[in-house]
Amino acid sequence: EDNELRLVPGDELRLRYSGGTSHPAWQSVGHVIKLTAQEEVALELRASQGVPVELNHGFSVDFVWKSTSFDRMQGAMKTFAVDETSVSGYIYHHLLGHEVEHQIIRNTLPRRFGAPGLPELNASQVLAVKSVLQKPVSLIQGPPGTGKTVTSAAIVYHMAKQGQGQVLVCAPSNVAVDQLAEKISSTGLKVVRLCAKSREAVSSPVEHLTLHYQVRHLDNSEKSEMHKLQQLKDEQGELSSSDEKKYKALKRATEREILQSADVICCTCVGAGDPRLSNFRFRQVMISTL
Repeated sequence: EDNELRLVPGDELRLRYSGGTSHPAWQSVGHVIKLTAQEEVALELRASQGVPVELNHGFSVDFVWKSTSFDRMQGAMKTFAVDETSVSGYIYHHLLGHEVEHQIIRNTLPRRFGAPGLPELNASQVLAVKSVLQKPVSLIQGPPGTGKTVTSAAIVYHMAKQGQGQVLVCAPSNVAVDQLAEKISSTGLKVVRLCAKSREAVSSPVEHLTLHYQVRHLDNSEKSEMHKLQQLKDEQGELSSSDEKKYKALKRATEREILQSADVICCTCVGAGDPRLSNFRFRQVMISTL
């Protein structure tokens, strides 16, 4: 009660039971899937074997520090420093504040800068979209309520229509990513929202756009085997090792297929370091700090 720790869905906790006459010592790590108004915490455990479900006291809880975010940030900085192909020379020097010759991207500009399904843009928003489409690096700033989300969605729409491949859209928080994914999706583009695996059980306003939802609801006869295994896993809690191996391979292939067919992939900045995106190369990236 007196510590500063604030739990959020996705956090990892270790639940331990020291052992007693009715049950041997036990421990397991799980992640938080729900926090209720009554201050109850729902935990999904990694192991389902030997859980002392009949007991309700004598447990201790430890917070498990996850280094994933820091490992990915450090990995990104290292890649930026040593891999010459990670960004163009112009962007590399520009980001480091070196003197660089101003560059203009020569491409055909759209006749109108708004996008389907979005409100009409005002003059300063149009200027922002036009400017971004002609420069290798742009920084847009706007006070709250000036329509940055709508402007961002319009920019992503036109980027996706330029034929330069997929667009990666990132923001620091899950809430901001969800807002962007929703707005961009309303333009008619095919959007996939990539969530951290630990957050897949957390309800989201853009559930239908998430990768895990699309994997589960892909209507395809080839995927019926994966769905059968998924159903079995849901019912039994776990699969035999050979079925688990088969299920994981089918799931990975389906995830890759869905991600490859997207116009836009949305995730948090740390989520961009997800291993599921390791073989993707993006020529267009939008980072929002909404």
